[in-house]
Amino acid sequence: MLNATVRAAATGLSSAIFDRRRMLLGLAAASTAAAAPVALAATALAENATLIRLGAETSALATAYRETEAARAAIVAEWGPQWPSPPEQIRTRIEEAEVAYDLEGLWPDEFVKYHTAEQLRQRAADYRVPRQFRRGTNPRTIAKSLAWWEKRAQEMEANAALSEMYCAERARVRKASGIMAARAKERDARLAFVSHVSSIMEIEPSTMAGVIVQAEALAAFSAVPALQRSGDFSLKALQDLPAWGERLAASILRIASAAA
Repeated sequence: MLNATVRAAATGLSSAIFDRRRMLLGLAAASTAAAAPVALAATALAENATLIRLGAETSALATAYRETEAARAAIVAEWGPQWPSPPEQIRTRIEEAEVAYDLEGLWPDEFVKYHTAEQLRQRAADYRVPRQFRRGTNPRTIAKSLAWWEKRAQEMEANAALSEMYCAERARVRKASGIMAARAKERDARLAFVSHVSSIMEIEPSTMAGVIVQAEALAAFSAVPALQRSGDFSLKALQDLPAWGERLAASILRIASAAA
């Protein structure tokens, strides 16, 4: 999720990019004016046309991502409180039980597991397996034991029905909310934006114009949470992300040195 600071920065992205572009262009102009005619020749170099074209597309892709993220967040805010919790009768801690994932199908803040209807009906069947009693066991003891096993079997069947009702309500809320379609749209918009920024940062800029394109892309990219900046959400994927900030700094130093 985006925090409040990032959201505020994202919503004002267009004006922020405009102001940043003016600032960087001003710095570039000042550097050029202070340098020798060699600097003027250097700034006349044509920038990579693909880089300029990609830069023109950044704002639209960033906006598409922010809008789909906001739409998903709005659904969670509205429907999250309606998301059912597993009834106490079917909650458990056993390893093979199901995790009670949240509305989005993600790991919940409160770790809860529950028995599925299939698991509970299997337990009911286990309770009804014919029992062997030692020869000479009091018939009243046998009857009492069999009644206890049957009672437990009936409890499991009742809990199985509860589990089915719980899962049906989960499915109903999830479908009515439209959360899965919203998540798919956000994912597609995010991956398109990530791919776009990656394409921009893979190109080596020739002039300050190219550096500005990359700086704008990175500024817009800050709206994407760190763990969602790759195709998966693993820590390794986060650690393997390219050092784009360092690459941009190196480009600035290279271009500035060439103009000196």
